[in-house]
Amino acid sequence: MYLRQLQLIIVYTIAMLIPPTAMATAVYQCTVDSVATFSQLPCGKDAKEIKIPLTNVTQTANTQQSKDIMESVDNYITIQKVDREIALYQREIKQLQNTLAEQKTKINYMTQDSANKMGANSIADAIAQRTAHAEQRIESKIKQYQQQIDALNAFKAQLSQ
Repeated sequence: MYLRQLQLIIVYTIAMLIPPTAMATAVYQCTVDSVATFSQLPCGKDAKEIKIPLTNVTQTANTQQSKDIMESVDNYITIQKVDREIALYQREIKQLQNTLAEQKTKINYMTQDSANKMGANSIADAIAQRTAHAEQRIESKIKQYQQQIDALNAFKAQLSQ
């Protein structure tokens, strides 16, 4: 019994001293709750296998291939950040559109007294003035956000090339 344990210990020790054979490494990429996830095992139905090429440890770390891989990873991460920024701007636009709709509803309940205080000839004129003012103010913000989205989409397209 003791001899068998000693043999196993010697075999394991020798096995630990022998360098492992070179094997390609596979990583799986999935999207879980809108977040890119990487795993050694398939992490979902949409798992994409990414082969990580073997690296010769005697080569320098700054080979063109490693630079390309790093650039590709950096671009992927940057594109993910850009997508989050675009989604944020789109939510802001939706919020502004809802705010404008609420303001228009409130404006439509204007009284004659409020119209008189504004110096308008009628309630309809006062409503038109207030609506135009609210639209101008909010739609200019929406336009700014849309320009930001367009610029981010152009940047994303540039990274994808």
